[in-house]
Amino acid sequence: MLNEIMEAIAIKINSVFGDDYEIYRDTVQQGLKEPCFFIGILKPEITPIMGNRFIERNPFDIQYFPKKQGDSAELFTVAKKLMLSLDFITLLDGDQLHGIYMSYEIIENVLHFFVQYHVSMKKQTEKTYMETLKQKWGGV
Repeated sequence: MLNEIMEAIAIKINSVFGDDYEIYRDTVQQGLKEPCFFIGILKPEITPIMGNRFIERNPFDIQYFPKKQGDSAELFTVAKKLMLSLDFITLLDGDQLHGIYMSYEIIENVLHFFVQYHVSMKKQTEKTYMETLKQKWGGV
């Protein structure tokens, strides 16, 4: 599910900002082309609800590296656009997820935009059925 959510986030960012911005999902050792986004997952967790149902919580840190170092106006503009556009994302299968707990901070001239997408899931369980059933109807 994480890969599908990351793909939906990347598609949404690309639709808002266009092709001039690189979007990375894996760590880049060298050759980071700015301006760009890096989509990182923080600490996903699963919480059981009842029976075979559970909630999957997926917190993301979307980092933005600006065109020009020290341009806080650009960082604030990008943060505002992310806040408005990542409210809902659409997965490739058409399902929509609502972004919650959105916030951001700027650390060493890099925007860190935080958002969570929760997914209700149902674990598939194998059901065991009786092989045969014999009934006897007798007189009372």
